Amino acid sequence: MLYSLIALCYRITAVWRRRRVHRDLEDELAFHLAMREADIAARTDGELDARRAAMRRFGNRTRVKEELTDMWTFPTIESVWQDVRYAFRTLRRTPTFALVAITTLALGIGGTTAIFSLGEAASVDALPYREPERLVQLWGTVERERTERRGASYPDFVDWRRQSSSFDGMALFDGATATLALQQAERIDIEIVSANYFQILGVTPALGRPFQQQEDARGADGVAILSDGLWRRSFGADASIVGSKVVLATGPVTVVGVMPPGFRGLTDQAQLWLPFEAVQSPQTLDRRGTRGFVAIARLKSGVTQEGAQRELDTISARLEQTYPDTNEKRAVEVSPLAVEVFGQLRPALRVLLAAVVVVLLIACANVANLLLARAATRQREIAVRSAIGASRSRLMRQLLTESLVLTLLGAGAGLAVAHGTLRVLLATSPVVLPSFTHPAVDLPAVGFAVVLAAACGILLGLAPAAHARVARLSDALKSTTRGTATGARSARSILVIAEVSLALVLLVSASLLIRSVSNLTAIDPGFEPESVLTLRVSLPAEQATPAGELSGPIGNERVLERLRSLPGVVAASLTTDLPLDGSSSAVFYAADGMGEVTAQNRPRAYVHRVTPDFFATLRIPLLAGRTFAPNEIVPDTPAVIVTERLVRRFWPHQNPIGKRIKLGDLQSEGPWRQIIGVIPDVKYRGLPENPTADPDLFFPMLAAVRQVAIVVRTSLPPSSIAGTLRAAVQELNPAIPVYNVTTLEELVAAQTAQSHFTMWLMGTFAALAVLLSALGIFGVMSYLVTQRTREIGIRLALGASHRMVVREVAADGARLVAVGVVLGIAGAIAARQVLAAQLFAVGAIDTAQVFAVAVIVTVALVACVIPAVRASRVDPMLAVRAE
Repeated sequence: MLYSLIALCYRITAVWRRRRVHRDLEDELAFHLAMREADIAARTDGELDARRAAMRRFGNRTRVKEELTDMWTFPTIESVWQDVRYAFRTLRRTPTFALVAITTLALGIGGTTAIFSLGEAASVDALPYREPERLVQLWGTVERERTERRGASYPDFVDWRRQSSSFDGMALFDGATATLALQQAERIDIEIVSANYFQILGVTPALGRPFQQQEDARGADGVAILSDGLWRRSFGADASIVGSKVVLATGPVTVVGVMPPGFRGLTDQAQLWLPFEAVQSPQTLDRRGTRGFVAIARLKSGVTQEGAQRELDTISARLEQTYPDTNEKRAVEVSPLAVEVFGQLRPALRVLLAAVVVVLLIACANVANLLLARAATRQREIAVRSAIGASRSRLMRQLLTESLVLTLLGAGAGLAVAHGTLRVLLATSPVVLPSFTHPAVDLPAVGFAVVLAAACGILLGLAPAAHARVARLSDALKSTTRGTATGARSARSILVIAEVSLALVLLVSASLLIRSVSNLTAIDPGFEPESVLTLRVSLPAEQATPAGELSGPIGNERVLERLRSLPGVVAASLTTDLPLDGSSSAVFYAADGMGEVTAQNRPRAYVHRVTPDFFATLRIPLLAGRTFAPNEIVPDTPAVIVTERLVRRFWPHQNPIGKRIKLGDLQSEGPWRQIIGVIPDVKYRGLPENPTADPDLFFPMLAAVRQVAIVVRTSLPPSSIAGTLRAAVQELNPAIPVYNVTTLEELVAAQTAQSHFTMWLMGTFAALAVLLSALGIFGVMSYLVTQRTREIGIRLALGASHRMVVREVAADGARLVAVGVVLGIAGAIAARQVLAAQLFAVGAIDTAQVFAVAVIVTVALVACVIPAVRASRVDPMLAVRAE
């Protein structure tokens, strides 16, 4: 591969240089022939010039022909190997240069390779299913104030499946939990799926068989499929489990299969699967308005996503005409399954990949500057090699080979950096990757690093090769410190400008994310999460009783009394839904005095059932009215507590206490409920919450609820009391599984965890970019000052002040910094548009952006001033003598 890459870059460079050959070879040929005729020491410059003029008449055409032939001659393996060995010898002679360049490249290539490995793990090919590119997820959508994604109802799903022809199959599934009755009750995650669910995914059980169609029917006998992990953990990997019965809280089911290791379903948490129709209630299966299920499908071979979308649009329009009451303004969205599985990870990866590419470009600019400075010090070597017969193309090939060797060494070190970076990312990332993904620096990542290094090597090698000036040998032997080529100086100036602008773009982007995260964390969630511990309990069905009891032998009040008696417990309450845990469910409702209702403005709210002291436990203030009284804890209670958002919609300038609402619509038979209290808009479903989000309704916890959350405010550290709470609940009833023990602060932190992580990485990359840019500017300015040592010494000897020298030298760098800042601001404006979806409440011009510009300008100017101050301290006599 290295041989082919060197040959390719050699050809590209040859074409680029061809136009200069005819102009330059005439002088080189005469000098070359003169060197061969006599000893250089015995001849003067005048004699050599005369010989050039004499031989110009016959030598030009011959040399041009030889040079062009050499350009298109494919290099031999032996010559390439010679170039590689010479490159290693050159690097050994300059260990400091080699170490700095390799380290710089390793940081850039390693970071880029690590993010590439994450991106590869989140690609469509990473899905562990057959032909994953043909798998799609179907979302029901509805036009309200904005187009919303909803799930699918079973009747709609049946119509989609029956009327469509774009799919090889379509399945429905839903995530749930169940209690497994073992020696100690265990709460497990399950999936309720259509019989063809596994067939569509292309996964077959390792033991037994998948569901049969007759098992996915109403009233069918209960069957189940186990995950490999549950089979091994709870049943000792007993192969005879197939055909045996296991006991769930809902009753016994027959195990018909065990899935292969690593398969956990599309929820990535399932430990057991049940057939869909056999489990769901008839009311759920017949109700077209119940849209809480997830539909997946496999496209037929040759059918595109766009084609399937057009067909489902037609079916949706037909259903809207047939069922206007439930399907008005409802449609279907076809989305690739990979997008749904990796959706939350991909935007952050794109941002991080852009950031690490910027770091890589800055690293390459630094190394290019080093190579240019190094090439300028090799003028004598280049002149000697040219004098003894080396062609310009041969010299360029050698410089390109050295650059490629350098970058490949950097790639080798970068793989180690990538491995370490990837481990840190996986250990600290709050985004949980699917269990089937295993990001690693594997063969594709190694290939990516090698290709990236080769591309960088070619780009880095072009700069010194293009500015490698073949000077007269006599001039090269006389002096090596009299300035540098104008073209090389211009190239270094361009690289400095690029470094400043790229670092500014990255630093501004990081500052925007920092401000965004700061704004997110400053949001008031509407409750006080500090010192609050939550845990969920699940009741077996046979223990559920009416009259508001938690289980047969235990009532709500008995549980709360036991918890309140524990040391350190300040308050305790029960609820069906915790803030920010994603468990809320929505219902439609009607209100007194509301106008005409359509699919666009039909009011919807989220319902929560709580014990009366829930608001006091979370310290949610009452803005008006009161909380529930003991005599209101009865079935069909007429009391309800609402949030401000509902009041603003229907009674913005009225007293809402005493106003009425009812679930369903105005024609429904449900009871009217009277508003007895109003609380602030609690952030129940996310931070930040959409300003047009639906309000929340709170009802007293009445009938037995199989899954409830216990909320406890404690004066002790929540983690220290978790075991005590768990033991207290199971003392009342050992059959009750306790799970999802967490603090409310952790639920709040999880809402901003991804933003925090992205901000942290962007800040790290930005700091690295600023450091590399500062080092690059300092190196270039130091080199340019070194080139002007004689000039500065003479000016000081003639009376120039040290301040004047500092000001003039620093001004040269300041001009480059100013150009880089202007370009960087333009790039930062574009970057802000790209980051818009990741930002929250960040203005067009923000103090964080101004701070980022100030940091870059300050760092860059300091990097310019230090070499200038050093130059002003030059001894004029030593400077002139050195020349």
